[in-house]
This record gives sequence, structure tokens and C-alpha cells, in this order.
Amino acid sequence: MKTTKTIKNVFDESGLSENDYRSYSGFLQSKLSSTGSETNAPWFIKIITIIGAWFGSLLFSGSLFIARIVQSEESMITLGAIFIITGIILSYTNKKNHLLDSVSLSLSILGQILLGFGIGTKAGGIKQVCYAGIAVQSIIYLGAQSYTQKFISVMLIPACFLGIIWNSTFFEATHFLIGALSIASVLIWTGEITLQIRLKKHPYFFVPTAYGLVLGLLLILLISINNKFFMVNIYHWYITSLISFFSLTFLLYKSLCQNLGLRRTTFWLTVIVIAVILSPTAQTPGVITSLMVIVLGFAKSNRVLLTLGILFLAIYLISFYYSLQQTLLIKSIILMSTGALLIGIYSVLAMIKKKVAIT
Repeated sequence: MKTTKTIKNVFDESGLSENDYRSYSGFLQSKLSSTGSETNAPWFIKIITIIGAWFGSLLFSGSLFIARIVQSEESMITLGAIFIITGIILSYTNKKNHLLDSVSLSLSILGQILLGFGIGTKAGGIKQVCYAGIAVQSIIYLGAQSYTQKFISVMLIPACFLGIIWNSTFFEATHFLIGALSIASVLIWTGEITLQIRLKKHPYFFVPTAYGLVLGLLLILLISINNKFFMVNIYHWYITSLISFFSLTFLLYKSLCQNLGLRRTTFWLTVIVIAVILSPTAQTPGVITSLMVIVLGFAKSNRVLLTLGILFLAIYLISFYYSLQQTLLIKSIILMSTGALLIGIYSVLAMIKKKVAIT
């Protein structure tokens, strides 16, 4: 008969040092005690909360303008700051009350809208709004005790940096912004356990930061490569592709060599083969970035990351397909080859994961 082991039994048999034992056991206890909190709320509740907060804040801001409560830049800035502070204070209320959480988020978004309009009207430029946005989002990220508010702030901070870059003459700095997000996403997810142990007393930091970085990376990359809506011409996309490929290589090294014990010779041969296959997409960095997110989701057994990676990969492949100056036959061959490559990667990773599970 198969005996059932408790978490304590597993820890006792793991041979951990005393410090590591205390760290991991304390981390698990904090995780178990946080069940039912906002961090563990279902994803659809968080999405409904965000959408409801956006609509609520827009309707409320419209009513303020109609009622002529805000008639000057100073009044918009003042009310905006008050609403943001109130939203931060309300984020410390009972986390099981989703109504209060929605009200807190609505006030925060309303405050950001009013503050942005006020500063933009008074300063007369997007660049000043972006500078103020970085400061405000940093305050919200550090001060608010809310999963959703931190998640939005993590995405808006690089978006503000993007606005500053696009209002300057050095558009190519976009490559380094996207590259920094790519590196940060890999580092924070590969160091997930260590970071969560260190932040066990602050559970509202890791999850929104980790997911916000990945989604912000994919969205900013999607906006940057589409110049139909923004009059910004960015060239040399191979720079972003190189940075994303180095991030993917590091992720594969952590997953295959350090975690699964793959030989370095085999690893580097695998990297070379992947580089050759992905070389035609050098000017479409979204393909490599999406593959990186897919591998990240597979390595962490995270369905959210897998879904995001697959969704954006489809978008970037369509964009890559239409950007090719080739015949329909060549395009069809490329699409079939891409599908075969993805099926092959999935099969190999599934076999490796099954082998590790057996051993």
C-alpha cells in the first residue's frame, strides 16, 4: 500500500540545512495562511474588477466634468492626488471584500486620469505627463497593498518610459527598454522560489510584478512593431531579437542544464539549432519573445504564461507572415515549418518533463 507523505516528511527527507529548512517551511506556512486573500482570488474576478474599475472611473470622471466640479488644471491635479491617496488607503482594508477592492481601484484610476489630464493641460506635453506618471506609479506600486494596483503600475511604468522615448529623437532606445523587460521577466521567474521566500512578509509584490512584467513586455512590443497608429519609425529590430534570444538561452540553461542535468555540449548544440531556425525572424522579435514566454510557462507549469505566449505568438506570426515579401508557396512552407517546430519543441519538453517526473 502506498503511504502518504506530509510536507513535513518531505522536508525531513530533503537534507536541507537548518536555515533553508526554516525559510522553506516558513514560506509554505505563509502561503497556506494566505488562502482566500486577494492574491489567490480567481483570475476572472481580477479581470472583472479591473474592467469594472475602468468603466466606473470613466463614468465618474465624465460626471465631474459635466457637473463642472473640475474646471481648471489645478482642481484636476488636486482632486487626482486626493483620489490616488484615498485608493492607496482603501487598499489596506479587508482583502476578502471585493467591493472595497473595486472601489479602491476605481478611485486610483480616476485619480490617475484627472492627474494626467491636469498635468498634460498645464504643461502642454505628453513628456511631462510620462515623467509624472513614472513618479505616481512608483508611489502606487510601493504604497498600495493591492495585487491589482501593483499589477497595473508595473505595466504603466515601462509604458511611460516608452512615451518619453517616443517623444525624443532617439527612437532606437525602444530596443533597450524591451530588452530590459525581457531580461527582468526571465530573472524574476527563474528566481521565483527564492524571491517569494524573501518576500513572504510582503505577498503583494512578487505575483503582480512577475505577471505585469511579462504582459507589459508583450504589449509594449506589440505596440512598438505596429507603426500604423503611431508615427514612430524604429529600425534594427535584430537588437531586440538578440537580447530576447540571450534571455531565452539563459532560461534554457537554467531549465535544461541546472534543473534537468543536460550536458553542456548537447545544450549548446540545441541553442545553435534554435538560433538557425529562428534567424529568419530576426526582424520580428515578437516571435522569439513569445517563444521565451512559452518556455517560461512550460518550465514553471504555469498555464497563464503558456496562454499568453501562445496568444501573442499567433499575433506575431501573422504579422511576420504579412511582412514577408515572398510568394504564397514560400509563406505556406514557412508556416508549416513553424508548426512542425512548435510541435517538436513541445514533444521534446514533454518527454524531458515525464522522464524527470519518473526519476
